[in-house]
Amino acid sequence: MKISIEIEGKNACSVNYKGPDSVDLAIAYLNSIEADEVQVRIARDDGTKADAEFEGEFPLISATKFITSVAGKNSQVLPQSTITSSIIGSGTLSIKERLEMFLRFEYPRAWFSSLDVKSQYENVYGKIGLSTVSTYLARMCHENILIRRGNRNQREYHFKEENIMSPNMEIGLIK
Repeated sequence: MKISIEIEGKNACSVNYKGPDSVDLAIAYLNSIEADEVQVRIARDDGTKADAEFEGEFPLISATKFITSVAGKNSQVLPQSTITSSIIGSGTLSIKERLEMFLRFEYPRAWFSSLDVKSQYENVYGKIGLSTVSTYLARMCHENILIRRGNRNQREYHFKEENIMSPNMEIGLIK
């Protein structure tokens, strides 16, 4: 597989990767920079090609997801939640901070339930109680980070628009 990445903005450049490790190298590179615009060109070994351009609020995350999806199931690419795990660095954050950062990556613009969060969180970090997740989600609502809807049995949460990316959070991908 061959991956070409063109970056516009602070780290403007062109980068090419070729070979079996190209996907992992490209994703690692995208996780280490800032960019205003990203263009990705992928040529798979079977001859298929894919091109995409990303700009706006999360171009690096979008480019990473694009590369992962085009690489296919047989690639050695880490799933997005594993990438999230390595970016967040679980050793230095409290459970609440880790959960909030996790939610910002996994559900930036989507509605989610506490069961969704529990299941996905356990795939990345290991066991967490449903009551723990529910407690922290309720606290984030009281702190005006999240909004909620639905009755007690069908409750869903969503980031408030102004809280989708807090300006004081620097997490490696986006500033």
